[in-house]
Amino acid sequence: MKHVFYFTADWCGPCKKVRPIVQELIQEGHSFQIIDVDIEKELVKKFEISSVPTFILFKNEKSVNRISGAQTKNQLESFINNE
Repeated sequence: MKHVFYFTADWCGPCKKVRPIVQELIQEGHSFQIIDVDIEKELVKKFEISSVPTFILFKNEKSVNRISGAQTKNQLESFINNE
């Protein structure tokens, strides 16, 4: 089972561009957990998040890939499907 942690912030311009894409992917059945870096400081520290947006892909509860920066829908789909 694949799941994506999406680290974001309300003040982040690129995050605002990506959010509708993430919502669309969720509606299509992809599993995302949206994590606000200003609230979830322990997760930010645990996963060493230094910029937002950052996406971490988990497969079978294990981190298998990571990308940062604004992504297109095609880029996020490739990230999820190609590990």
